[in-house]
Amino acid sequence: MAVATWRDLQGRVANPRLQRLLGPGLVIAVIVAFGLVVLGDPVPTWFDAHVKPFFDDINDWIVHNNARNWLFTRFFSPIGDSLTWCVNGVLWMLRNLRWPGVIALATLIGARTGGLRAAIAGVFCLAACGMLGFWDETMVTLALMLVAVIIAVLIGVPLGIWAGVSDRANNRLRAILDATQVLPTFVYLLPAVVIFGIKEPSAVVVTVIFAVAPAVRLTTLGIRNVAVVATEVGESFGCTPRQLLTKVRLPMARRTILLGMNQVIMMAFGVVVLASLVGVAGLGGAVLKGLQKNNVGKAAAAGLAIVFLAIALDRVTTGERRAAHRRRPIAVAMERLRRRLGGHSWAVPAVAAMSVIAVAVIAHLLNLVDFPTRPRLDIVKPVNDATKWMKDNIRKDVPIIGGTQAISDFVVVNLLNPLRDLLTIPAWWIIVLLMGVVGWVSAGWKLGLICGSCFAAIGSLRVWDLAMDTLSQVLLAVLLSILIAAPLGLWAGRSNWVNAGLRPLLDAAQVLPQFVYLVPVVVLFAVGRFGGVFASVIYAVPPGIRLISLGLREVPFAPREAAMSFGATPRQELVKVQIPLALKSILLGINQVIMMVLAVVVISGLIGGGGLGLETVYGLTKGEVGRGVAGGLAIVFLAIVLDRVTQAWGTAGRSRLPAAQVLVGVG
Repeated sequence: MAVATWRDLQGRVANPRLQRLLGPGLVIAVIVAFGLVVLGDPVPTWFDAHVKPFFDDINDWIVHNNARNWLFTRFFSPIGDSLTWCVNGVLWMLRNLRWPGVIALATLIGARTGGLRAAIAGVFCLAACGMLGFWDETMVTLALMLVAVIIAVLIGVPLGIWAGVSDRANNRLRAILDATQVLPTFVYLLPAVVIFGIKEPSAVVVTVIFAVAPAVRLTTLGIRNVAVVATEVGESFGCTPRQLLTKVRLPMARRTILLGMNQVIMMAFGVVVLASLVGVAGLGGAVLKGLQKNNVGKAAAAGLAIVFLAIALDRVTTGERRAAHRRRPIAVAMERLRRRLGGHSWAVPAVAAMSVIAVAVIAHLLNLVDFPTRPRLDIVKPVNDATKWMKDNIRKDVPIIGGTQAISDFVVVNLLNPLRDLLTIPAWWIIVLLMGVVGWVSAGWKLGLICGSCFAAIGSLRVWDLAMDTLSQVLLAVLLSILIAAPLGLWAGRSNWVNAGLRPLLDAAQVLPQFVYLVPVVVLFAVGRFGGVFASVIYAVPPGIRLISLGLREVPFAPREAAMSFGATPRQELVKVQIPLALKSILLGINQVIMMVLAVVVISGLIGGGGLGLETVYGLTKGEVGRGVAGGLAIVFLAIVLDRVTQAWGTAGRSRLPAAQVLVGVG
């Protein structure tokens, strides 16, 4: 009877478009009625997932049982001991090589992978760390980062290959990667300290968790971007799936995989300061001390040393991205040496190792322990003086605009506050419903259900107002980041000069510890929400530029040549050919921008940004694990929604937008 009545109601509606909307419209009406009667505003007290007390109880159990439970004595403790042994072993090797041996090793590896330019760049950056007065701290940080990066690559590349060849694996790993990449590092830090204790193990574990995601994502992207023609040719010659992977897909995805390794290094160095919070010395400790003592110059000098170390490791270990002709003289010389030594593949590496050992022995005989004190790069006093001048002049006394403080006030009053009010004034269930509708319009009812469920879960965590405050900051930071990254990425993708000029700036911006951003941000904009947005933009722009540029450069020349042969202008070639073919990389770049903004959202809580960032930091500093985890989980749910919706908007094909077709009346 009910079915017949429903069909009669549909039959009375003459417009086919209204017939399609009648079902979803009725569902929405029922949800609205339920919200008005049952849910109300604010979030009802009975709608509580009890996450905070649950994780507080887990933390208490770990504290009381970590010394006698088999899970710790037979599993976690051996892992922690192994990580400590690895870090100490690498540090022992670096210290016994002495500074001449380390520089000789960097020279040989850089010459082999990237040619003379890579070797010179690596040596210069390593020497700059010593000239800044941080050689020993650099070795401590380098040992920690080498272990973390190697583990992250060993985990990330195989997982990326698996996700690249399997859609099922890709879908399963994607949600996990979102969580690991955007869950605030502070949330990892406290349970890591509780499980593994202080010092090296906790620092390595947190760094690996945070850095493994780009290795997986970019390996997957590289394998999936291999041209179908190439795989079909391999299959036509009778390649097995394993041969197709090792002989076709992996070689053709090499550049993207190497970029993933580069991003692992960048991400690892981006959280190096956190190692100092668990008792690990090094450059992170120097940065933290400078911030604690309000010594901007000291913090900036240590942060610059981190940048130099990251660039050195980047140039030395991933130099194979360079053009082959740049490595040709070195390669020819090595080939001649190999032939003279009998043609054995191990001959050249053996000679290189012996050369490094010889340099280290000479350094021991000459007692070259400490890095030379001359020449010295002393930037502490100039930076402190410049900071004081900016604070006294730029913040308030700039003509016309009134200074950086006026800019901050304008953005907060005219953008952040209205956006936050737009999200907090309506009843919470209305926002849940709207996000469900956005997901439904973007990619169908499944995404709508995911989006609505994620926002409902945020309400059950009892952090709704804080989440909406954070969402307003994230939306503005993402918008500003995309407005900066998109044009610069397109420009770098079409110009070798621009790409070469931007690269060191991107390296510096991406590896400079997030804490270091806070010092100039506070000096220029004072404490407040805009400072957190500004720091997030600086951190989020580099991966967007890199991936957009990479996407354009990965476009085959054949379709571009065809467009030019038909008289396409450079602008038409970019808009009609390169951007559509590079859409996957561009969308991944936007996705990474969103991930980076959310990853830095905790930092804004340290400088008055409030929101979930402050909640997470408070949970860590006060030992309230449940409170910190609740804030971190809310950030993850926001990330999942933003990620899925933005990816759905960029998906081509009418079949992926069924709800949107209904709303606009497409037949």
